[in-house]
Amino acid sequence: MARSCGLRVGPRRFELVVLDGNAKKHRIIGYMAGELPRDGEDPTAAAADVLREAAKQHNIPKDNVGLAIDTGLAAFRTLKMPFADKAKIEQVIKFEVESLLPQWNIDDIVVDFQTLEATSDASELLITAVQKQDLKKVLELCEKAGIEPQEAELETTAMVNAALTANICTVDNAQILAHIGEQSTSVVVMDGGKVREMRAIHIGALTHEMPAAAAAAAAEGEEPAQAEKESPAEPEVALDPAEVQHRIEQAIKRIRRELGRTISAVRTAHPIDSIYVCGLEVSGLQGSSIIDVPIKVLDVFEKDSGQPASGVGQLVVAYGAALRQLGGGVLKPSLRREELRFTGTFERIELPLAVVCLLVVTLLGVWNIFLFKESSWVDANIGVWRDNARVALIGDLKNGRPGIVQYPEDEFTKYINNLNADLDRNKYEQMVRLKAMLTAEIKKLEKELGQDTEITQPQSALTGMVLVLDQLDKEGTENGRPSLRSITADYDYGKGTKPDTVRVSFATTIFAQDSSAATQYFETFEKDLRAQPWCVSVESKSSDTIEGGKGIYVPNAVVVVDVAKAPPSKVTQ
Repeated sequence: MARSCGLRVGPRRFELVVLDGNAKKHRIIGYMAGELPRDGEDPTAAAADVLREAAKQHNIPKDNVGLAIDTGLAAFRTLKMPFADKAKIEQVIKFEVESLLPQWNIDDIVVDFQTLEATSDASELLITAVQKQDLKKVLELCEKAGIEPQEAELETTAMVNAALTANICTVDNAQILAHIGEQSTSVVVMDGGKVREMRAIHIGALTHEMPAAAAAAAAEGEEPAQAEKESPAEPEVALDPAEVQHRIEQAIKRIRRELGRTISAVRTAHPIDSIYVCGLEVSGLQGSSIIDVPIKVLDVFEKDSGQPASGVGQLVVAYGAALRQLGGGVLKPSLRREELRFTGTFERIELPLAVVCLLVVTLLGVWNIFLFKESSWVDANIGVWRDNARVALIGDLKNGRPGIVQYPEDEFTKYINNLNADLDRNKYEQMVRLKAMLTAEIKKLEKELGQDTEITQPQSALTGMVLVLDQLDKEGTENGRPSLRSITADYDYGKGTKPDTVRVSFATTIFAQDSSAATQYFETFEKDLRAQPWCVSVESKSSDTIEGGKGIYVPNAVVVVDVAKAPPSKVTQ
Protein backbone atom coordinates (compact mmCIF):
# COMPACT_ATOMS: atom_id res chain seq x y z
CA MET A 1 0.00 0.00 0.00
CA ALA A 2 1.13 3.60 -0.65
CA ARG A 3 2.15 5.76 2.27
CA SER A 4 2.18 9.55 2.56
CA CYS A 5 2.86 12.17 5.20
CA GLY A 6 1.22 15.54 5.73
CA LEU A 7 3.20 18.10 7.70
CA ARG A 8 1.96 21.46 8.94
CA VAL A 9 4.64 23.87 10.15
CA GLY A 10 3.45 27.01 11.89
CA PRO A 11 5.21 29.81 13.77
CA ARG A 12 5.12 27.92 17.06
CA ARG A 13 3.79 24.41 16.47
CA PHE A 14 3.78 21.53 14.03
CA GLU A 15 1.49 18.60 13.29
CA LEU A 16 2.08 15.55 11.12
CA VAL A 17 -0.17 12.73 9.94
CA VAL A 18 0.99 9.53 8.20
CA LEU A 19 -1.52 7.73 5.96
CA ASP A 20 -1.42 4.25 4.48
CA GLY A 21 -3.68 3.19 1.60
CA ASN A 22 -5.11 5.17 -1.29
CA ALA A 23 -7.15 8.33 -1.77
CA LYS A 24 -10.49 6.57 -1.25
CA LYS A 25 -9.57 4.06 1.42
CA HIS A 26 -6.80 4.81 3.87
CA ARG A 27 -5.92 4.64 7.52
CA ILE A 28 -3.94 6.85 9.89
CA ILE A 29 -0.87 4.92 11.02
CA GLY A 30 0.86 7.79 12.80
CA TYR A 31 0.23 11.30 14.04
CA MET A 32 1.92 13.85 16.25
CA ALA A 33 1.50 17.44 17.36
CA GLY A 34 4.11 19.42 19.22
CA GLU A 35 5.79 22.76 19.79
CA LEU A 36 8.80 24.17 17.98
CA PRO A 37 11.53 25.71 20.16
CA ARG A 38 11.91 29.48 19.85
CA ASP A 39 14.55 30.10 22.50
CA GLY A 40 18.28 29.39 22.63
CA GLU A 41 21.24 30.38 20.48
CA ASP A 42 19.93 28.68 17.32
CA PRO A 43 16.13 28.20 17.42
CA THR A 44 16.07 26.97 13.79
CA ALA A 45 18.50 24.14 14.51
CA ALA A 46 16.55 23.19 17.66
CA ALA A 47 13.29 23.17 15.69
CA ALA A 48 14.93 21.03 12.98
CA ASP A 49 16.01 18.53 15.64
CA VAL A 50 12.42 18.30 16.91
CA LEU A 51 11.08 17.66 13.40
CA ARG A 52 13.85 15.13 12.67
CA GLU A 53 13.03 13.21 15.85
CA ALA A 54 9.29 13.25 15.04
CA ALA A 55 9.95 11.98 11.50
CA LYS A 56 12.20 9.22 12.84
CA GLN A 57 9.75 8.23 15.56
CA HIS A 58 6.85 7.81 13.13
CA ASN A 59 8.96 6.51 10.19
CA ILE A 60 7.45 8.94 7.72
CA PRO A 61 7.88 8.30 3.96
CA LYS A 62 10.38 11.07 3.25
CA ASP A 63 9.87 10.77 -0.50
CA ASN A 64 6.13 11.54 -0.28
CA VAL A 65 5.63 14.48 2.09
CA GLY A 66 3.17 17.34 1.64
CA LEU A 67 3.81 20.61 3.47
CA ALA A 68 1.20 23.10 4.71
CA ILE A 69 2.37 26.54 5.87
CA ASP A 70 0.79 29.32 7.89
CA THR A 71 -1.94 31.16 5.94
CA GLY A 72 -0.93 34.37 7.71
CA LEU A 73 2.07 34.53 5.38
CA ALA A 74 -0.15 34.84 2.29
CA ALA A 75 -2.17 37.52 0.60
CA PHE A 76 -5.40 36.73 -1.29
CA ARG A 77 -6.82 38.60 -4.26
CA THR A 78 -9.49 37.94 -6.90
CA LEU A 79 -8.82 38.48 -10.58
CA LYS A 80 -10.88 38.14 -13.74
CA MET A 81 -9.22 36.95 -16.94
CA PRO A 82 -10.59 37.10 -20.52
CA PHE A 83 -9.68 33.43 -21.10
CA ALA A 84 -9.85 30.16 -19.17
CA ASP A 85 -6.90 28.20 -20.58
CA LYS A 86 -4.62 27.25 -17.70
CA ALA A 87 -1.44 27.43 -19.77
CA LYS A 88 -2.22 31.01 -20.83
CA ILE A 89 -3.09 31.96 -17.26
CA GLU A 90 0.25 30.69 -15.98
CA GLN A 91 2.05 32.76 -18.61
CA VAL A 92 0.50 36.10 -17.59
CA ILE A 93 -0.55 35.60 -13.98
CA LYS A 94 2.39 37.40 -12.37
CA PHE A 95 2.16 40.32 -14.76
CA GLU A 96 -1.57 40.73 -14.14
CA VAL A 97 -1.35 40.44 -10.35
CA GLU A 98 1.56 42.87 -9.91
CA SER A 99 -0.71 45.90 -9.56
CA LEU A 100 -2.84 44.12 -6.94
CA LEU A 101 0.14 43.63 -4.59
CA PRO A 102 1.89 47.01 -4.33
CA GLN A 103 3.39 46.12 -0.93
CA TRP A 104 5.63 43.41 -2.45
CA ASN A 105 8.16 43.19 -5.25
CA ILE A 106 6.71 40.85 -7.86
CA ASP A 107 10.09 39.09 -8.28
CA ASP A 108 10.13 38.22 -4.56
CA ILE A 109 6.84 36.33 -4.38
CA VAL A 110 5.38 33.01 -5.47
CA VAL A 111 1.96 33.30 -7.08
CA ASP A 112 -0.60 30.50 -7.18
CA PHE A 113 -4.23 30.54 -8.27
CA GLN A 114 -7.49 28.61 -7.97
CA THR A 115 -10.29 28.91 -10.51
CA LEU A 116 -13.53 30.08 -8.88
CA GLU A 117 -15.69 30.31 -12.00
CA ALA A 118 -14.85 29.57 -15.63
CA THR A 119 -16.58 29.78 -18.99
CA SER A 120 -15.28 29.19 -22.49
CA ASP A 121 -14.01 32.76 -22.82
CA ALA A 122 -13.53 34.05 -19.26
CA SER A 123 -12.52 32.96 -15.78
CA GLU A 124 -12.50 34.29 -12.23
CA LEU A 125 -9.41 33.42 -10.20
CA LEU A 126 -8.54 33.42 -6.52
CA ILE A 127 -4.91 34.54 -6.35
CA THR A 128 -2.57 33.41 -3.56
CA ALA A 129 0.76 35.19 -3.07
CA VAL A 130 3.53 34.24 -0.63
CA GLN A 131 6.93 35.86 -0.25
CA LYS A 132 9.75 33.59 -1.36
CA GLN A 133 11.79 34.33 1.76
CA ASP A 134 8.95 33.18 4.04
CA LEU A 135 8.48 29.98 2.05
CA LYS A 136 12.24 29.46 1.92
CA LYS A 137 12.53 29.61 5.72
CA VAL A 138 10.03 26.78 6.16
CA LEU A 139 11.60 24.68 3.39
CA GLU A 140 15.10 25.18 4.84
CA LEU A 141 13.79 24.10 8.24
CA CYS A 142 12.40 20.91 6.71
CA GLU A 143 15.65 20.34 4.79
CA LYS A 144 17.70 20.62 7.97
CA ALA A 145 15.37 18.05 9.53
CA GLY A 146 16.05 15.65 6.63
CA ILE A 147 12.57 16.12 5.10
CA GLU A 148 12.05 17.10 1.46
CA PRO A 149 8.40 18.12 0.83
CA GLN A 150 7.23 17.25 -2.66
CA GLU A 151 4.76 20.13 -2.64
CA ALA A 152 3.84 23.09 -0.44
CA GLU A 153 0.43 24.67 0.11
CA LEU A 154 -1.44 26.87 2.57
CA GLU A 155 -3.54 25.73 5.51
CA THR A 156 -6.66 26.85 3.64
CA THR A 157 -6.34 24.47 0.67
CA ALA A 158 -5.35 21.51 2.86
CA MET A 159 -8.38 22.16 5.08
CA VAL A 160 -10.70 22.35 2.04
CA ASN A 161 -9.40 19.04 0.61
CA ALA A 162 -9.96 17.35 3.96
CA ALA A 163 -13.51 18.72 4.26
CA LEU A 164 -14.47 17.77 0.69
CA THR A 165 -13.16 14.23 1.18
CA ALA A 166 -15.34 13.89 4.29
CA ASN A 167 -18.44 15.12 2.32
CA ILE A 168 -18.94 18.01 4.72
CA CYS A 169 -19.27 20.52 1.88
CA THR A 170 -22.04 19.39 -0.47
CA VAL A 171 -23.63 20.98 -3.53
CA ASP A 172 -26.82 22.07 -1.72
CA ASN A 173 -25.41 24.11 1.17
CA ALA A 174 -22.79 26.69 2.14
CA GLN A 175 -20.35 26.69 5.03
CA ILE A 176 -17.43 28.58 6.48
CA LEU A 177 -14.29 26.61 7.30
CA ALA A 178 -11.88 28.10 9.83
CA HIS A 179 -8.51 26.89 11.03
CA ILE A 180 -7.26 28.61 14.18
CA GLY A 181 -3.49 28.73 14.20
CA GLU A 182 -1.00 30.18 16.62
CA GLN A 183 -1.02 33.74 15.30
CA SER A 184 -3.54 33.70 12.45
CA THR A 185 -6.89 32.17 11.54
CA SER A 186 -7.55 30.78 8.07
CA VAL A 187 -11.08 31.33 6.73
CA VAL A 188 -12.60 29.67 3.64
CA VAL A 189 -16.14 30.26 2.37
CA MET A 190 -17.61 27.19 0.64
CA ASP A 191 -20.73 27.41 -1.52
CA GLY A 192 -22.16 24.39 -3.29
CA GLY A 193 -19.04 22.35 -2.68
CA LYS A 194 -16.78 25.00 -4.28
CA VAL A 195 -14.41 27.59 -2.84
CA ARG A 196 -15.94 31.02 -2.85
CA GLU A 197 -13.47 33.07 -0.83
CA MET A 198 -10.28 32.71 1.23
CA ARG A 199 -8.83 35.11 3.75
CA ALA A 200 -6.52 35.25 6.74
CA ILE A 201 -7.37 36.83 10.10
CA HIS A 202 -4.15 37.87 11.83
CA ILE A 203 -5.37 36.74 15.23
CA GLY A 204 -4.75 33.27 16.59
CA ALA A 205 -5.00 31.14 19.70
CA LEU A 206 -1.54 32.23 20.89
CA THR A 207 -1.73 35.88 19.93
CA HIS A 208 -1.58 36.84 23.59
CA GLU A 209 2.03 35.56 23.64
CA MET A 210 3.11 37.88 20.83
CA PRO A 211 5.13 41.03 21.60
CA ALA A 212 2.98 43.98 22.46
CA ALA A 213 3.69 45.94 19.25
CA ALA A 214 2.85 42.98 17.02
CA ALA A 215 -0.28 42.19 19.03
CA ALA A 216 -1.46 45.79 18.69
CA ALA A 217 -0.80 45.72 14.96
CA ALA A 218 -2.73 42.46 14.64
CA ALA A 219 -5.64 44.01 16.49
CA GLU A 220 -5.65 46.82 13.92
CA GLY A 221 -5.55 44.34 11.05
CA GLU A 222 -2.02 45.17 9.83
CA GLU A 223 0.47 42.71 8.38
CA PRO A 224 2.84 41.39 11.10
CA ALA A 225 5.88 41.91 8.90
CA GLN A 226 4.89 45.56 8.37
CA ALA A 227 4.48 46.07 12.10
CA GLU A 228 7.91 44.64 12.80
CA LYS A 229 9.49 47.04 10.31
CA GLU A 230 7.74 50.08 11.78
CA SER A 231 8.23 49.22 15.45
CA PRO A 232 11.56 48.36 17.10
CA ALA A 233 11.83 44.96 18.77
CA GLU A 234 11.12 44.98 22.48
CA PRO A 235 12.28 42.35 24.96
CA GLU A 236 9.53 40.01 26.10
CA VAL A 237 8.51 40.40 29.74
CA ALA A 238 6.35 38.21 31.90
CA LEU A 239 2.75 39.38 31.78
CA ASP A 240 0.32 39.52 34.62
CA PRO A 241 -2.18 36.60 34.51
CA ALA A 242 -5.03 39.09 34.39
CA GLU A 243 -3.42 40.76 31.35
CA VAL A 244 -2.98 37.36 29.66
CA GLN A 245 -6.62 36.51 30.23
CA HIS A 246 -7.65 39.91 28.92
CA ARG A 247 -5.63 39.36 25.74
CA ILE A 248 -7.15 35.92 25.22
CA GLU A 249 -10.63 37.34 25.56
CA GLN A 250 -9.80 40.15 23.15
CA ALA A 251 -8.43 37.62 20.62
CA ILE A 252 -11.59 35.51 20.85
CA LYS A 253 -13.76 38.59 20.40
CA ARG A 254 -11.68 39.62 17.41
CA ILE A 255 -12.01 36.18 15.79
CA ARG A 256 -15.78 36.15 16.38
CA ARG A 257 -16.09 39.68 15.00
CA GLU A 258 -14.14 38.81 11.85
CA LEU A 259 -16.20 35.64 11.31
CA GLY A 260 -19.34 37.74 11.72
CA ARG A 261 -18.05 40.19 9.11
CA THR A 262 -17.42 37.31 6.76
CA ILE A 263 -20.96 36.01 7.18
CA SER A 264 -22.44 39.46 6.61
CA ALA A 265 -20.29 40.38 3.61
CA VAL A 266 -20.18 37.16 1.64
CA ARG A 267 -22.65 36.51 -1.15
CA THR A 268 -23.48 32.84 -1.64
CA ALA A 269 -26.12 31.00 -3.65
CA HIS A 270 -27.06 28.96 -0.56
CA PRO A 271 -27.52 30.18 3.01
CA ILE A 272 -24.59 29.50 5.34
CA ASP A 273 -25.72 26.73 7.64
CA SER A 274 -22.60 26.14 9.78
CA ILE A 275 -19.14 27.32 10.72
CA TYR A 276 -16.68 24.43 11.01
CA VAL A 277 -13.64 25.13 13.15
CA CYS A 278 -10.38 23.16 13.43
CA GLY A 279 -6.88 23.81 14.67
CA LEU A 280 -6.11 24.90 18.22
CA GLU A 281 -9.02 24.84 20.64
CA VAL A 282 -10.31 28.22 21.81
CA SER A 283 -12.62 28.33 24.78
CA GLY A 284 -16.04 29.81 24.18
CA LEU A 285 -15.95 29.32 20.42
CA GLN A 286 -16.95 25.73 19.64
CA GLY A 287 -20.57 25.04 20.45
CA SER A 288 -21.63 28.70 20.25
CA SER A 289 -23.07 30.62 17.31
CA ILE A 290 -22.40 33.81 15.35
CA ILE A 291 -25.36 35.63 13.79
CA ASP A 292 -27.48 32.52 14.34
CA VAL A 293 -24.94 30.34 12.51
CA PRO A 294 -23.78 27.47 14.74
CA ILE A 295 -20.08 26.78 15.23
CA LYS A 296 -19.12 23.11 14.99
CA VAL A 297 -15.91 21.12 15.17
CA LEU A 298 -14.51 20.17 11.75
CA ASP A 299 -14.17 16.40 12.15
CA VAL A 300 -13.07 14.90 8.82
CA PHE A 301 -11.96 11.50 10.09
CA GLU A 302 -13.90 8.31 9.59
CA LYS A 303 -14.79 6.20 12.59
CA ASP A 304 -12.04 3.83 13.73
CA SER A 305 -9.63 5.12 11.09
CA GLY A 306 -6.74 5.51 13.50
CA GLN A 307 -7.43 9.08 14.61
CA PRO A 308 -6.83 10.15 18.25
CA ALA A 309 -9.67 10.10 20.71
CA SER A 310 -9.31 13.84 21.38
CA GLY A 311 -7.69 16.82 19.73
CA VAL A 312 -8.61 15.75 16.20
CA GLY A 313 -9.14 19.35 15.09
CA GLN A 314 -5.47 20.23 15.15
CA LEU A 315 -4.66 17.37 12.72
CA VAL A 316 -7.11 18.40 9.96
CA VAL A 317 -4.62 20.47 7.93
CA ALA A 318 -1.86 17.87 8.14
CA TYR A 319 -4.41 15.19 7.18
CA GLY A 320 -5.44 17.22 4.10
CA ALA A 321 -1.81 17.62 3.03
CA ALA A 322 -1.19 13.86 3.42
CA LEU A 323 -4.40 13.05 1.55
CA ARG A 324 -3.28 15.12 -1.42
CA GLN A 325 0.01 13.18 -1.61
CA LEU A 326 -2.07 10.01 -2.04
CA GLY A 327 -3.76 11.58 -5.07
CA GLY A 328 -6.88 12.78 -3.25
CA GLY A 329 -8.35 16.22 -2.84
CA VAL A 330 -9.98 18.59 -5.32
CA LEU A 331 -7.63 21.57 -5.04
CA LYS A 332 -4.13 21.13 -6.45
CA PRO A 333 -2.19 24.18 -5.21
CA SER A 334 1.52 24.56 -5.84
CA LEU A 335 3.68 27.04 -3.98
CA ARG A 336 6.86 25.46 -5.36
CA ARG A 337 6.13 26.72 -8.84
CA GLU A 338 9.41 28.36 -9.74
CA GLU A 339 8.63 27.79 -13.42
CA LEU A 340 6.33 30.87 -13.53
CA ARG A 341 7.95 33.98 -15.01
CA PHE A 342 6.88 37.21 -16.68
CA THR A 343 5.30 36.94 -20.09
CA GLY A 344 8.11 38.85 -21.79
CA THR A 345 10.94 36.66 -20.56
CA PHE A 346 11.50 34.90 -23.88
CA GLU A 347 11.25 38.16 -25.80
CA ARG A 348 14.05 39.60 -23.66
CA ILE A 349 16.41 36.72 -24.47
CA GLU A 350 15.24 36.09 -28.02
CA LEU A 351 17.90 38.30 -29.73
CA PRO A 352 20.87 37.05 -27.62
CA LEU A 353 19.69 33.48 -28.16
CA ALA A 354 19.48 34.01 -31.92
CA VAL A 355 23.01 35.48 -31.98
CA VAL A 356 24.34 32.50 -29.99
CA CYS A 357 22.65 30.05 -32.39
CA LEU A 358 24.12 31.89 -35.38
CA LEU A 359 27.61 31.72 -33.87
CA VAL A 360 27.20 28.01 -33.12
CA VAL A 361 26.08 27.31 -36.71
CA THR A 362 29.05 29.30 -38.05
CA LEU A 363 31.46 27.42 -35.80
CA LEU A 364 30.03 24.07 -36.89
CA GLY A 365 30.36 25.08 -40.56
CA VAL A 366 34.02 26.12 -40.17
CA TRP A 367 34.74 22.95 -38.18
CA ASN A 368 33.14 20.84 -40.93
CA ILE A 369 35.40 22.50 -43.54
CA PHE A 370 38.51 21.70 -41.52
CA LEU A 371 37.38 18.11 -40.96
CA PHE A 372 36.68 17.66 -44.68
CA LYS A 373 40.15 18.94 -45.64
CA GLU A 374 41.78 16.75 -43.00
CA SER A 375 39.86 13.65 -44.12
CA SER A 376 40.83 14.36 -47.76
CA TRP A 377 44.52 14.59 -46.79
CA VAL A 378 44.33 11.38 -44.76
CA ASP A 379 42.53 9.54 -47.57
CA ALA A 380 45.16 10.58 -50.10
CA ASN A 381 48.02 9.37 -47.88
CA ILE A 382 46.26 6.07 -47.16
CA GLY A 383 45.80 5.67 -50.92
CA VAL A 384 49.57 5.91 -51.42
CA TRP A 385 50.13 3.40 -48.63
CA ARG A 386 47.56 1.01 -50.14
CA ASP A 387 49.08 1.19 -53.61
CA ASN A 388 52.58 0.55 -52.26
CA ALA A 389 51.29 -2.42 -50.27
CA ARG A 390 49.71 -3.85 -53.43
CA VAL A 391 52.99 -3.59 -55.32
CA ALA A 392 54.88 -5.16 -52.39
CA LEU A 393 52.48 -8.11 -52.24
CA ILE A 394 52.17 -9.17 -55.88
CA GLY A 395 54.99 -7.14 -57.48
CA ASP A 396 55.21 -5.00 -60.62
CA LEU A 397 55.81 -7.20 -63.66
CA LYS A 398 56.35 -4.28 -66.04
CA ASN A 399 59.27 -2.97 -64.00
CA GLY A 400 60.57 -6.45 -63.14
CA ARG A 401 59.81 -6.13 -59.42
CA PRO A 402 58.75 -9.42 -57.77
CA GLY A 403 56.18 -9.61 -54.95
CA ILE A 404 56.63 -11.15 -51.55
CA VAL A 405 53.56 -13.41 -51.96
CA GLN A 406 54.44 -16.45 -54.01
CA TYR A 407 51.74 -18.34 -55.89
CA PRO A 408 48.83 -16.20 -54.61
CA GLU A 409 45.29 -17.42 -54.96
CA ASP A 410 43.33 -16.21 -57.96
CA GLU A 411 40.75 -14.57 -55.69
CA PHE A 412 43.47 -12.64 -53.87
CA THR A 413 45.13 -11.53 -57.14
CA LYS A 414 41.81 -10.49 -58.65
CA TYR A 415 40.84 -8.41 -55.60
CA ILE A 416 44.19 -6.67 -55.25
CA ASN A 417 44.25 -5.75 -58.94
CA ASN A 418 40.75 -4.22 -58.74
CA LEU A 419 40.86 -2.33 -55.45
CA ASN A 420 39.37 0.78 -57.01
CA ALA A 421 36.29 -1.25 -57.98
CA ASP A 422 35.53 -1.99 -54.28
CA LEU A 423 33.26 1.00 -53.68
CA ASP A 424 31.72 -0.46 -50.51
CA ARG A 425 34.97 0.05 -48.57
CA ASN A 426 37.24 3.04 -48.14
CA LYS A 427 41.01 2.74 -48.59
CA TYR A 428 41.65 1.82 -44.95
CA GLU A 429 38.93 -0.85 -44.97
CA GLN A 430 40.39 -2.27 -48.21
CA MET A 431 43.73 -2.73 -46.43
CA VAL A 432 41.97 -4.46 -43.52
CA ARG A 433 40.31 -6.76 -46.07
CA LEU A 434 43.72 -7.61 -47.59
CA LYS A 435 45.11 -8.46 -44.17
CA ALA A 436 42.16 -10.75 -43.45
CA MET A 437 42.65 -12.56 -46.75
CA LEU A 438 46.38 -13.05 -46.03
CA THR A 439 45.63 -14.37 -42.53
CA ALA A 440 43.12 -16.86 -43.92
CA GLU A 441 45.65 -18.03 -46.52
CA ILE A 442 48.37 -18.49 -43.86
CA LYS A 443 46.07 -20.62 -41.69
CA LYS A 444 45.14 -22.72 -44.68
CA LEU A 445 48.80 -23.43 -45.46
CA GLU A 446 49.54 -24.25 -41.80
CA LYS A 447 46.82 -26.88 -41.82
CA GLU A 448 48.18 -28.41 -44.99
CA LEU A 449 51.66 -28.55 -43.45
CA GLY A 450 50.43 -30.00 -40.17
CA GLN A 451 51.26 -26.85 -38.17
CA ASP A 452 47.73 -26.04 -37.08
CA THR A 453 47.97 -24.49 -33.62
CA GLU A 454 44.30 -25.12 -32.99
CA ILE A 455 44.96 -28.87 -32.67
CA THR A 456 46.04 -29.60 -29.09
CA GLN A 457 48.50 -32.35 -28.26
CA PRO A 458 47.77 -34.96 -25.56
CA GLN A 459 48.99 -34.06 -22.11
CA SER A 460 52.25 -35.63 -20.99
CA ALA A 461 51.92 -38.26 -18.25
CA LEU A 462 55.61 -37.79 -17.49
CA THR A 463 55.15 -34.05 -17.00
CA GLY A 464 52.24 -34.67 -14.62
CA MET A 465 54.36 -37.11 -12.62
CA VAL A 466 57.25 -34.61 -12.47
CA LEU A 467 54.92 -31.88 -11.17
CA VAL A 468 53.74 -34.09 -8.28
CA LEU A 469 57.24 -35.38 -7.40
CA ASP A 470 58.70 -31.89 -7.57
CA GLN A 471 56.10 -30.68 -5.06
CA LEU A 472 56.91 -33.65 -2.81
CA ASP A 473 60.59 -32.79 -3.00
CA LYS A 474 59.89 -29.18 -2.00
CA GLU A 475 58.57 -30.28 1.38
CA GLY A 476 62.20 -31.05 2.42
CA THR A 477 63.49 -33.63 4.90
CA GLU A 478 63.53 -31.64 8.14
CA ASN A 479 60.23 -33.02 9.43
CA GLY A 480 60.03 -36.22 7.38
CA ARG A 481 61.58 -38.23 4.60
CA PRO A 482 59.36 -39.67 1.84
CA SER A 483 60.12 -43.03 0.24
CA LEU A 484 58.22 -43.98 -2.90
CA ARG A 485 57.04 -47.59 -3.14
CA SER A 486 55.27 -47.30 -6.48
CA ILE A 487 54.07 -44.58 -8.89
CA THR A 488 52.07 -44.56 -12.11
CA ALA A 489 50.80 -41.79 -14.41
CA ASP A 490 47.96 -42.19 -16.91
CA TYR A 491 46.58 -39.76 -19.48
CA ASP A 492 42.77 -39.22 -19.24
CA TYR A 493 41.01 -37.90 -22.34
CA GLY A 494 38.52 -35.16 -21.57
CA LYS A 495 34.90 -35.50 -22.60
CA GLY A 496 32.45 -32.66 -23.25
CA THR A 497 33.46 -29.63 -21.22
CA LYS A 498 35.83 -31.68 -19.06
CA PRO A 499 39.50 -30.96 -20.02
CA ASP A 500 42.29 -33.51 -20.58
CA THR A 501 44.10 -34.51 -17.37
CA VAL A 502 46.85 -36.77 -16.07
CA ARG A 503 46.06 -39.12 -13.18
CA VAL A 504 49.10 -39.77 -10.95
CA SER A 505 48.77 -42.67 -8.46
CA PHE A 506 51.50 -43.50 -5.97
CA ALA A 507 52.24 -45.32 -2.73
CA THR A 508 54.76 -43.88 -0.29
CA THR A 509 56.20 -44.27 3.15
CA ILE A 510 56.90 -41.17 5.22
CA PHE A 511 59.65 -41.63 7.82
CA ALA A 512 59.70 -39.23 10.78
CA GLN A 513 60.26 -39.06 14.53
CA ASP A 514 56.78 -40.44 15.10
CA SER A 515 53.56 -41.12 13.23
CA SER A 516 52.07 -37.72 14.13
CA ALA A 517 54.98 -35.84 12.55
CA ALA A 518 54.76 -38.06 9.46
CA THR A 519 51.00 -37.47 9.19
CA GLN A 520 51.52 -33.70 9.51
CA TYR A 521 54.19 -33.85 6.78
CA PHE A 522 51.86 -35.63 4.35
CA GLU A 523 48.92 -33.30 5.13
CA THR A 524 51.13 -30.30 4.44
CA PHE A 525 52.11 -31.90 1.15
CA GLU A 526 48.44 -32.37 0.20
CA LYS A 527 47.61 -28.78 1.18
CA ASP A 528 50.43 -27.37 -0.96
CA LEU A 529 49.31 -29.57 -3.86
CA ARG A 530 45.76 -28.19 -3.75
CA ALA A 531 47.16 -24.65 -3.82
CA GLN A 532 48.82 -25.23 -7.20
CA PRO A 533 46.93 -23.95 -10.28
CA TRP A 534 47.54 -27.19 -12.18
CA CYS A 535 46.14 -29.45 -9.41
CA VAL A 536 42.58 -30.55 -10.16
CA SER A 537 42.02 -32.84 -7.16
CA VAL A 538 43.85 -34.82 -4.47
CA GLU A 539 42.57 -38.15 -3.17
CA SER A 540 44.19 -40.29 -0.45
CA LYS A 541 42.93 -43.17 1.64
CA SER A 542 43.69 -43.70 5.31
CA SER A 543 47.36 -44.28 6.15
CA ASP A 544 48.88 -47.03 8.30
CA THR A 545 51.51 -46.63 10.98
CA ILE A 546 54.69 -48.52 10.17
CA GLU A 547 56.32 -50.90 12.60
CA GLY A 548 58.11 -49.07 15.37
CA GLY A 549 55.92 -45.96 15.04
CA LYS A 550 58.57 -43.99 13.11
CA GLY A 551 56.32 -43.03 10.21
CA ILE A 552 53.27 -43.86 8.15
CA TYR A 553 52.52 -45.80 5.01
CA VAL A 554 50.12 -44.31 2.38
CA PRO A 555 49.01 -47.21 0.17
CA ASN A 556 47.18 -45.26 -2.57
CA ALA A 557 47.32 -41.50 -3.15
CA VAL A 558 45.83 -40.09 -6.35
CA VAL A 559 46.53 -36.61 -7.77
CA VAL A 560 44.69 -35.37 -10.89
CA VAL A 561 46.82 -32.82 -12.80
CA ASP A 562 45.93 -30.43 -15.64
CA VAL A 563 49.30 -30.10 -17.37
CA ALA A 564 48.01 -27.26 -19.58
CA LYS A 565 47.89 -24.98 -16.51
CA ALA A 566 51.43 -25.76 -15.39
CA PRO A 567 54.21 -23.15 -15.77
CA PRO A 568 56.26 -23.59 -18.95
CA SER A 569 59.40 -24.34 -16.96
CA LYS A 570 57.71 -27.32 -15.30
CA VAL A 571 56.28 -28.70 -18.51
CA THR A 572 59.69 -28.83 -20.16
CA GLN A 573 61.31 -30.75 -17.29
